Amino acid sequence: MNNHFQAKAAAKERAFLRKWGKEGYTFYTVKEQRPNVIEKVTKDYIYVTTSKSRRPNRIPRSSLRRALAVLFYRRVVTLKALIRMNSFSSAIAGLIKAIMSDICKVTITKTKAVRLSLRGLRYIFSGVSKGKDDVRIVKQNGGLFILLNYFNIRSDLTDSWKDNLRELGFDYKCVILDPGEKSYYEALRKGRSPKPIDLHGYAEFVKAHSDVIFQFLTADVIGDPIQTRKNTDYLTQVVGRRPIPIYHVQSSLDVLEEMVSEDHDVIAIGGSVFVGRKQREQIFAEIFKRFGDCNFHGLGIGSIDLLLRHPWFSADASSWLNGRIFRKLITFSGVITAPHWMTSGEALGLNVRSFAAMEERYQDIQINLDMLSFGIAD
Repeated sequence: MNNHFQAKAAAKERAFLRKWGKEGYTFYTVKEQRPNVIEKVTKDYIYVTTSKSRRPNRIPRSSLRRALAVLFYRRVVTLKALIRMNSFSSAIAGLIKAIMSDICKVTITKTKAVRLSLRGLRYIFSGVSKGKDDVRIVKQNGGLFILLNYFNIRSDLTDSWKDNLRELGFDYKCVILDPGEKSYYEALRKGRSPKPIDLHGYAEFVKAHSDVIFQFLTADVIGDPIQTRKNTDYLTQVVGRRPIPIYHVQSSLDVLEEMVSEDHDVIAIGGSVFVGRKQREQIFAEIFKRFGDCNFHGLGIGSIDLLLRHPWFSADASSWLNGRIFRKLITFSGVITAPHWMTSGEALGLNVRSFAAMEERYQDIQINLDMLSFGIAD
């Protein structure tokens, strides 16, 4: 587990215990709602009693912090999965829920599992498939995850893209992988003859690089939800875990409703770049009105305005690169032109910090003054 998430877990645990870790504080198990009472807290353990226990049970604080770190890293997890991964008791699950309740939404899935989803928005930085320098800027300015394009990196037989990540300090699964259908069709439109994306090859690539791939998107076909579903089922079977499914805004909301009923942790919303801004906003408003308890990922959404208007779980785009391309700075109050003295590297760094700050927007975004400090050379 990366130190960043471990540090966040430790800080969250300490803050909770400073406020509530006193004799007599009562928290409840998740399903049965059985009371657990904190008796005392030491450096290594939290001692709790139940109505049936004759003496306190002790909860290792190291185990508690490990579970919190997993939640900060994954941002969505069912308590059942967390218990299964770490052999936790129902008391620990109840304590996790109590600690994280102020920054989590708690939902009950169709299968009656309790799902914790962190509030805020995780921004995935795309457009970096071929640029080590860009990945370095993302890393140095607080970006945690990047989106890579299988279409672009599949020909890298030496896996230099992975070596670059390791050299830059990404020592955890930090990649969201996109099959790259959009890039493939863009190449065709430019008169090139690219090799088609092979679904089996994509699946095998995900398996081969599972040490760095955090999540992967399904191979979607815009306008064909049936084929997209077949691709998703195939990838699930071959890879051994489900890809992030993709709903296209061109499809009926009945298609999305079916996806929601399948209890996916996250559903990606795609195809919005092909509709006008007004129609796109109407579609998003209807999606969040009908399925507000679900976690949605915005594919290719780099507009701060659109991201703040709805409670997205995550999003990806390459708009942060506009700091270099158009010298545009992305702030929470709008897009502005970079001052003449600012280097393109500094402009990119500010854009990264703006988007990265959204991950901890548990209630409202607050701009920290250090977001305006510059230190990355052009």
